[in-house]
Amino acid sequence: MAPRSGRQYIEGLNDGREVWLNGRVVKDVTEDPFLRPAIDATARLYDMQHESAYRDILTANSNFGERIGRTYQAPRTYEDLVLRRKAITAWMERSCGFLGRSPDFLNTMVTAMRCKSKFFARQSADRQAAIESYYEHAARNDLFLTHSLHDAQIDRSKRRSEQPDPGLALHVVEETSKGVIVSGAKMVATAAAYANDILLWPAIPNFGPGDDPYALACSVPIATPGVRVVCRPSFVRPDAKSEYPLSSRFDEMDAAVFFDRVLVPWDRVFLYNDRNLIIEMYPQTRIRELTAHQTAVRLLVKLEFMYALLVRLAEAVGRETLQSVAVLLGETVANIEVIRACLLSSEHEAEIDPENGVLYPDFSALMAARIMGPRIYPELIYKIRRIGSSALMQVPSSFNDFNVEIGADLNRYYRSAHLSAKERTLLLRCAWDVSGSDFGSRHALYEFFYAGDPEMNLERMHRENPRKGQQVARFDEFFRSLFNESDASLQALAEQHVRVRAGNA
Repeated sequence: MAPRSGRQYIEGLNDGREVWLNGRVVKDVTEDPFLRPAIDATARLYDMQHESAYRDILTANSNFGERIGRTYQAPRTYEDLVLRRKAITAWMERSCGFLGRSPDFLNTMVTAMRCKSKFFARQSADRQAAIESYYEHAARNDLFLTHSLHDAQIDRSKRRSEQPDPGLALHVVEETSKGVIVSGAKMVATAAAYANDILLWPAIPNFGPGDDPYALACSVPIATPGVRVVCRPSFVRPDAKSEYPLSSRFDEMDAAVFFDRVLVPWDRVFLYNDRNLIIEMYPQTRIRELTAHQTAVRLLVKLEFMYALLVRLAEAVGRETLQSVAVLLGETVANIEVIRACLLSSEHEAEIDPENGVLYPDFSALMAARIMGPRIYPELIYKIRRIGSSALMQVPSSFNDFNVEIGADLNRYYRSAHLSAKERTLLLRCAWDVSGSDFGSRHALYEFFYAGDPEMNLERMHRENPRKGQQVARFDEFFRSLFNESDASLQALAEQHVRVRAGNA
């Protein structure tokens, strides 16, 4: 099969899935006004694969003789890494960076798992075969995958088996000849309502005695009987696309997913009943290097969009020449260039893994970008509010106001030096959607916790610093030279003192 088109992706969602939104079952997610905008945004990404301007960037030849999505390709050369960056950039620019769970993210994750399939062989040859066949299935069919790793937040002080209800977390309740039967819940499954499959494993592998049933890594089609997707409130306002220009187009739905005795066939089970392997899976399969590369590209595109919005906002309110505003904009440029430098450094410092011949970008550089993201993003929100000031709140209640009796006054009083009243209002609505709406608040929270707890990431950055040994060794060498030099100086002083005393005698 060739890479999918947007139409094929949308048609594939009519599969009998059970999705709940606003207290009701959604009969057809492709026709739901609150889900359709994100579905359309995703479909446009698939359509880009067939556009002549993007085909050679977004798709690649596979080792099984078919054209596949670029992010399903394992990078083996520097040129491969650059093409991955360009492909991710092309998709991210189409959504201004606001689709954090576009298909390329999980494409990358499954590809990373396939590249390290020997890790799964540590449990059995069948588990290795499962991940290898699943990767090929996903790549051939150009699936849109999502994942969910977090358990319900009931009592974080207790392990899964110690909860008052040990059935809360996803766990195996029965093993059969066809596969394992699972029940429980997973949280924060972004895009689950309109993805094809969902990958599952425990995000926090704090296992102990009695936790073996929770040690599971697998993939499940969303349309599997017993899978129930429960959406959060939508930020889409179907009748106010102009008033909410970003949320009405790019609100990717988050959801909880409940599993009620769901069959996971053996060819979808990647690890099972081995706590140690589940704990080791994330670092040992090197998922983090390739996904962090995708993350850095996404973050860079999003920050560039925010910067451009700041520039136009400053121009619209006549503040672009103020030194204080120029300083804010210059600081933003500097931060963006730091992220760009981290991304490019990760590619130039990439190293080939001799086990599989895959070229992995430098993780330390990418981790630095991940740490910077939660710091830079809130600052950008603050700058939008500062530059936009009260203008962000003082806009017409609706664009329809321009078409009624009050329209003439609006056109007179709401214009700027460079923009018409409608253009200025639309710009301010973009700024509000990023900095003041529920959609904007969701993205601020999303970016803060995107790569996990920021303080834990800083601690990990120090603990896993691959250059620490060399850096400390250089310091120690210098310090020893100081010590030896000091010893020599003291010895010289002592000898001089002896000579002086001898002369005086």
